[in-house]
Amino acid sequence: MRSEGEPEISTTSSQAEDVTADATGTTPATAGGAGARSGGTPGASLDIVRQPAYGQGIVVSLVIAAAVFVLAIMAIRDAETSGIPLTETTGPLFWGLAILVIAAAGAGAQYSEVTAARAAESLGYPRRESSLPSAWAVPTVATAAAVLLVATHHNRTMLIVGPVIAFLGVAGALLSRDLLDDATEATHRTAATIHALVIHVVGFLAFSGVYLNKLTSWISAPLIGIFAGILIIESLERGLADRTRRIGYAVLGGAIMAEATIALNWWPTYGWTGGGVLLACFYLISGLLLAHTQHDALRRRDIVEFGAVASAALILLAITA
Repeated sequence: MRSEGEPEISTTSSQAEDVTADATGTTPATAGGAGARSGGTPGASLDIVRQPAYGQGIVVSLVIAAAVFVLAIMAIRDAETSGIPLTETTGPLFWGLAILVIAAAGAGAQYSEVTAARAAESLGYPRRESSLPSAWAVPTVATAAAVLLVATHHNRTMLIVGPVIAFLGVAGALLSRDLLDDATEATHRTAATIHALVIHVVGFLAFSGVYLNKLTSWISAPLIGIFAGILIIESLERGLADRTRRIGYAVLGGAIMAEATIALNWWPTYGWTGGGVLLACFYLISGLLLAHTQHDALRRRDIVEFGAVASAALILLAITA
């Protein structure tokens, strides 16, 4: 038998729900939304995703750094004069292992990216879709740069510098991509700047690793073109191009960089200056290609911005060379 107070309690509860709906613009069930679906707040769920994702990225970075350290040890021995620094203390075994390490860096980075994306999707926070998987790009070039510099200098300093370049290249590339994925309108510019900075630093080291050896144009031009094309694929991650355009622009940019390398080889300069010149060319080419994919046309301000910065850098390098 019901008491007289029970209907009043039910009415009061219903009124409370009505007040909540009026105050929030949703019903209590709707207000739970994504938080209820993921078992917590969005921030907490993303933290759960980031921890294993960052952990895998760090593990990959450490493994590659350790492998580069082994290669650095192999490169330290009596030099045989060959005219090319990177072949003075290295042989087929060294370069065979180097290719495996470079491939492992790219594969490991891509695996970490895929794993993190699946984890985020399982919690109800899918990452933005990419027209072309490219998490492998910067780690591959960074590891190649570390190997080239280790083989070129083959001294005890490279026992530290080589692994550090490999570690920071792989970890920095993955971190910069995570920042892009998690960026809001307020933080997108900062994330894009960090992403671009990582790409250009890695590019400078890779270009310098080739140019320091003053290789014949038949070897240096294709190498620079390949490195530049791979980095442009990753750079266009910030654009709106589809898979075909990204590959096409990467091939175009790589071909232009190869031509720039052939022209640079006629300039009687040595050391890191050549890497700086190639970096200025890469900044101009990759910047214009990215701007075209972002706006579907080249604006005058883009041409002036990238052209002026690249020209100023080239003039400065020519004066100080």
